[in-house]
Amino acid sequence: MPSPYSPQFLASIERTITRERLTRYLNAVGQDLPRALELYEYNVQLSEVLYGLLHGLEVTVRNAEHHALTASYGTATWYDAAPLSPYWQDQLAKAKAKPGAAGKPGKVVAELTFGFWIDLLQNHNHRSLWVNQKLNAAFPYARRHRSLIHERLKAIQLLRNRISHHEPVLTAGDVVYNGTGVLSLPQLLECVEWVCPEAAQWIKAEFRYADAEQVLQRVARMNVSL
Repeated sequence: MPSPYSPQFLASIERTITRERLTRYLNAVGQDLPRALELYEYNVQLSEVLYGLLHGLEVTVRNAEHHALTASYGTATWYDAAPLSPYWQDQLAKAKAKPGAAGKPGKVVAELTFGFWIDLLQNHNHRSLWVNQKLNAAFPYARRHRSLIHERLKAIQLLRNRISHHEPVLTAGDVVYNGTGVLSLPQLLECVEWVCPEAAQWIKAEFRYADAEQVLQRVARMNVSL
């Protein structure tokens, strides 16, 4: 089967993609450049199809936490009374200062990073938010300790950031790499199930979950080690 890559393109690798960027893939295929490029393409495809799943997960988690704390504090501006660290107070002030955010809690919530919502689940917030302010109500189907939920979401944040910075997330198995460890696709979806099983099924059906499975299956059939 002829190579899909022209000699001119292969010769340009050093100044376009760079061999350094392809190192992980070249090592996996015995320095076979065309096969390394194929793996590189699969990594881009996987990053693309995971975007929808991560989008749905992040929006679900942040809105569930916002809803739980709104109910507990009795106001949609609960963040003004919550025991936030100085760093997050500063980030909150910046979110409030965004155009169109004044007097609109929904806009403020949307401006806060995923890290903000993960940090609310930290150990130091266990008594004040998780227990006293019933933040646990955001995850009614979890059947998991707060620390495990926090750990899983933190791992997903690493994956999300890795995708955003165009770093490798592809593996030769049925898991994805977040820079420090691996996560399975069911583990990603499970975080949404902790909030709402129906939302998880919707995301699985409509946000390209099956496409992510297919990419990992194709790489597995290449019989390489990543």
